[in-house]
Amino acid sequence: MQTSTNGTLEGKSIHLVPMEDSHKTEISNVLMSPEIWEFTWRTITTIEEIDQVLTNALDNKSKGSQIPFTIVERASGRIIGTTRIGDIDLINRNVEIGWTWLSPDFWRTSVNTECKYLLLKYCFEELKVIRVQFSVSGQNLRSQRAVERIGAKKEGVFRNHRIKSDGSIHDNVFYSIIDSEWPNVKENLHYLLANKYS
Repeated sequence: MQTSTNGTLEGKSIHLVPMEDSHKTEISNVLMSPEIWEFTWRTITTIEEIDQVLTNALDNKSKGSQIPFTIVERASGRIIGTTRIGDIDLINRNVEIGWTWLSPDFWRTSVNTECKYLLLKYCFEELKVIRVQFSVSGQNLRSQRAVERIGAKKEGVFRNHRIKSDGSIHDNVFYSIIDSEWPNVKENLHYLLANKYS
């Protein structure tokens, strides 16, 4: 299983470009919206905190433990967020898709669905994984609904799994898609992209 890519994943409305250090300033500016972090287990209030999150992503990229992407809108060429493949388990051919933070200007559009389609297609058809995992804060109902809509199966809840810096305690909800489910999930994603957002 190959764990790195220098290639861009090409979509209809977005490109997923391998994250580079030169992207950090623009990504940080996009991610300064407090709405993005409201229902996550992270407390992000400064550019420096976002810069550290992105630095960690690039460090993990260099170690081969994560594949971070920058989300670029095709029409304008501007950076609108970031997403990642992580928790890479080479022996068991498992990965996690997540760390998806998107400008609120693009919420309730096709962008997040297209991100998931491009990443899942890459994971199952290029990396040849047999399982893709998603983990979502128990308080982030919007993200849970988004993962369920694409066809991921809810596996369970890790109760009291994360403590945010403000002291709030979050459950962690786990979902997955396995290789035998990918054809049906792919068909569903094609349907959503063609009909829900057209």
